[in-house]
Amino acid sequence: MVKAPSSGKKQHKRFFSLYTVSAVIIFVILLIFIEYGVLYRFIRSKKSDYQNAVMQAGDRLNFTMREMQRLSHMLMINADVQGFVTQGKVEQGSSDIQKIIDAQRQLSYVKPVHPVLEDIFVYSKTSDYLLEADNAFFDIDAMYSSLFEFKDLNSGQWRSRYLRPVYMNKWMAETSVTANGVSRTVLIFAQTFPLQNSSANTGKLMMLLKSSHFDSVIEPLFVYPRTQVFIADSQKQVLFMRTPKDASYTQSVTESGVFERIEEDSVAPFTHKIDGKKYAAFVRPLKSSNTFFIVLVPFADILKAVPLRYFLLPPLILIVICICAFYFIKFLQGRLRFMPKRALSFSEEREAFFSPVQDEEPETCTVQDADSKTVGRILSYIEDNYANALLNLSQMAEDFNIKENFLYYFFRSRIHKSFAQYLEDFRLEKAKSIIESDITEPVNTLAEKCGYANSQTFRRAFKKKYGLTPSEFKQRVFAESGEL
Repeated sequence: MVKAPSSGKKQHKRFFSLYTVSAVIIFVILLIFIEYGVLYRFIRSKKSDYQNAVMQAGDRLNFTMREMQRLSHMLMINADVQGFVTQGKVEQGSSDIQKIIDAQRQLSYVKPVHPVLEDIFVYSKTSDYLLEADNAFFDIDAMYSSLFEFKDLNSGQWRSRYLRPVYMNKWMAETSVTANGVSRTVLIFAQTFPLQNSSANTGKLMMLLKSSHFDSVIEPLFVYPRTQVFIADSQKQVLFMRTPKDASYTQSVTESGVFERIEEDSVAPFTHKIDGKKYAAFVRPLKSSNTFFIVLVPFADILKAVPLRYFLLPPLILIVICICAFYFIKFLQGRLRFMPKRALSFSEEREAFFSPVQDEEPETCTVQDADSKTVGRILSYIEDNYANALLNLSQMAEDFNIKENFLYYFFRSRIHKSFAQYLEDFRLEKAKSIIESDITEPVNTLAEKCGYANSQTFRRAFKKKYGLTPSEFKQRVFAESGEL
């Protein structure tokens, strides 16, 4: 027959099992909180760094677009350019051709000013001529496809989109332009002549800006592989975008409501969902061009960037802390006793250490007796030597022939004060006692008797403890006693 375990053993096992389960649950909860705190700080730090990068890229874009607008205004008020826009068709051999040459020279001067400029077009509605920095088109429809061509647009469509409408500081969507057999991707800034009265619509200024320049500005933002970058105008039309090559997000992003959450002056990042996925959205208003610079980063990519040590270190540290705490508690149980929480006065300390011990085991009594004798020797030593201004813990340890660290620990664990605090309290109580018995004692002499080499130090310590300087305390004693 198998002997059934006793009820006591069952209860012990049940208690041990409950204790183990509770410890595991507490450990898991602590680990979750620590991991969450570590990840939260890491993500917040990464978002802050990334926001700074977005702000820097936005500042560069804002500066570039402001410079383009400034250059366009300079060209539009230029006399040679205005002369070309307002003049009619030029007859063969006419001296009016000089106006075209002068205007073209102005364009050739401006084009190299900034590396973002790919080309500049000036259109005259009166003459139906199109002027380029390096060329002139007197028959746009005939020369359109042979010398320059915009992607997916014939000459009529190109006229309808770029030449006929009235534009005031208009930024237009990125497109591809083929000129002299070379295809380039550009952004377009358009302005209608004249500058003071755009509704007259006498001509157009078009500045073609290199997309590669914008790419170089935003390149540092692609530290996360699925980052999406947009420039959108105030009507929420996407002018420029860079998204992962393996997926198309344009429709999803524009229909997700991200533009509705953008405020004109707000630059704080916010969380936005697109196709059910969380994105960190960073927005930088480009006020000079009335556009917005938008960057979307998937939270999943930020989490993937968390180093492995952030997941491994918290549990390891927690395990080490638990082990250290376990052995420290075991050490305290074996070596220390529970002591009163408040610091005792000198009379209470002596009474506590020298009073007889009752209801304790013989071994405990022996340890406490030995401690009481040591404490008694310490207190007697301080009482005999407190007037010595050079008295310190090192000197006392040397006189007792024990290590200074042990003496410091003994003071803390048995008397609940540091040596310096105990000595200062003892000296100040002695000084107070002397004043109460003899108010005629000079303060300098009193300080020297109580072990203070500097009377100013004595005055400050006395006032800190009793709220009165020695002289003020003498006056109070005198007032209470009525004696000189």
